Amino acid sequence: MTSLERLYQPDYGCIFGQQHANAFLFGEIDSLIWPVFQDIKSSDQLRNLLALQNSNRNRTFYHRNIKLEDLKGELNCAGIDIGLIQAMDLGRTYGISNQDVVNTVKQGKGYFKGILSYNPSENDNADEIISDINKKEMQIDVVGIALYPSFTKLNLTDETNSSLVDLLKFCLDRNYFIKIDIGNWQFPNNHAQFTTVDKLKKFFSRYSENRFIMSGLDPSGDLNLYYQLMKLHDNLWIEIDPRTMGGFNPLNFFKRIFKIPGFIQNSWSRLTIGSAAPTLEISQMRRGLLEATEQLKFSQRSILRTWAFRNLNRVNEIKFKRISEMKPEAFKLVRKIQKIQSYMKNDELVVDYKITLRSFSITQLLSLTPIINELFQETLKDNPDYNDGEIFIRSYHTTTSLIINEHEYGNYLDLHFKFVNLTREDSANFMHTLSALENRADYNHPDHAIASTYGQRQLTLPIINRSLEIGSREHFYVLVTFGPRSINLFFRMKLIKI
Repeated sequence: MTSLERLYQPDYGCIFGQQHANAFLFGEIDSLIWPVFQDIKSSDQLRNLLALQNSNRNRTFYHRNIKLEDLKGELNCAGIDIGLIQAMDLGRTYGISNQDVVNTVKQGKGYFKGILSYNPSENDNADEIISDINKKEMQIDVVGIALYPSFTKLNLTDETNSSLVDLLKFCLDRNYFIKIDIGNWQFPNNHAQFTTVDKLKKFFSRYSENRFIMSGLDPSGDLNLYYQLMKLHDNLWIEIDPRTMGGFNPLNFFKRIFKIPGFIQNSWSRLTIGSAAPTLEISQMRRGLLEATEQLKFSQRSILRTWAFRNLNRVNEIKFKRISEMKPEAFKLVRKIQKIQSYMKNDELVVDYKITLRSFSITQLLSLTPIINELFQETLKDNPDYNDGEIFIRSYHTTTSLIINEHEYGNYLDLHFKFVNLTREDSANFMHTLSALENRADYNHPDHAIASTYGQRQLTLPIINRSLEIGSREHFYVLVTFGPRSINLFFRMKLIKI
C-alpha cells in the first residue's frame, strides 16, 4: 500500500545522487540477525554460546527457538526484503562462527547476506583473513565485517597492527562496512577501555574513508554519549537493536532514542535498525518505529519511515540492488533541454532554452542550480569573448514557484516539508473546487496560493566578468505542486562584450 511518506517524498537525488532519488525503489533491511535456528547446523562455538548461563542460571545469550522459515515469515510480516546474518568472533570457546553465517545465508538464499567477524590481532596474518573472506564470498554475499574490541582486546588505534590496517584497506576496496560493537553484553571479561569515546574518535578519524557502524548502544546510557561522534565523522553510522531494550517496550525504546536532542537531525541518513533475531521479532521493531514516529512532526516521521530500514542500500550499490523493476532513470529530474533560438546583435548574444523537468511526488522542491551552472558554463565555453550579462528564468505554470535558499540538506528538507504541509491543507471550503470551467474536478486552491505567496514566477541572475553574481550560499529551486507532473521553464542567457 502506498504511504503518505511515498506520496510526498523529496527528490533525494539532490542529497544522495540520482540513483537514490526515489527511496522506494530499494528494499528494506534488517541489519542484525544472529544465525541461531533449530534447523541449521551449529558450530561448536555457537553451541557453547547458547549453553552459557549467568549467576542466576539464566541463559546469557537469550534466543527464541525458531526455524529459518519462521524468520522468513517475520521478515515478510514486517515488510523487510533483506536480512543481514552476523557472526561473532570473540577469540573464545564461545561465539558465532563465520561458518554459522555461511550455513544460514545459503539456506535462505535470496533473503540474506552475511556479516563476517574476525579478530585481527597483532600476531595474525592479514593474508589468511582476507583469503578466508574471499572463500566465503564464493559461497554467499558478504556485505560487512563485525569487530568486538572490548571482548577481544583489539586496540583500534594501534598503527603497528598490520593485520587490522590491511583488513580495513581490504574492506574499503570491497565497499564493506565495519561494525564496531560497543560491548554491552553480559559476557565475562569485557574490557571497556578498548571502546571508549576518545579511542573511537581517533579510530574513525584515522580511517575516514571506511564506513563504520557503531552497534550495541544503550539508549538509557551510552547512546547519548557515543552518537555525538556522528557530528564529527561523516563515515560513521549507528545501529539500533533491542539487545539493550531492557525496561522498555519497542515504542518507548524508540521514543527514548528520538528524544535525544539532535539525534534525528544528525542520524536520520546514517541510521540502521536490527532485530537481533531470534532475540526479538523484526515485526516488533517495525511496530515500535511506526508508533514512535507517529508522534513526531510530519517531516521527521516521513524521513525516518522512509530511510531507517533503507539507509544501508547506499553503502554498496552492487550488493544491495533495487527491488523495483523501475530504473532510477525513470526518476531523472531533467527530461529535455531544447535550444529554441540563438542570435547575435551587435555585441550582444542571446540564447533561449526550453527546459522540461519532471517531479515524481505530489509536492517537490526541485534543484535548479546544477542545470543553471551546466548551461552557463557551456555557453561561456562556446563564446569566450563575452563577459557580462544575465540569466533570465521563468516558469510557465500557475502552481509552481521559483525559490532561492541555502542547499544545506537539512534546510532543503525543512523547506520541502514546509511546502508539503501547506499543500495538504483541506481545499473543501474554497471556491476553486468541484466543477471548474473546464468541466473537471479542480480542488487545488492551496497550490495556487502557495505559488503566489512563496518565491517568484521569474528570476534574473546577473553575470559579471564571466561569473554569476550570486551569494555563496544561494541555491535555486522550482517548487512543483499538484504532481507528479512535467513542467516547462523558459531560460534565456544574454551575454555582452565589454
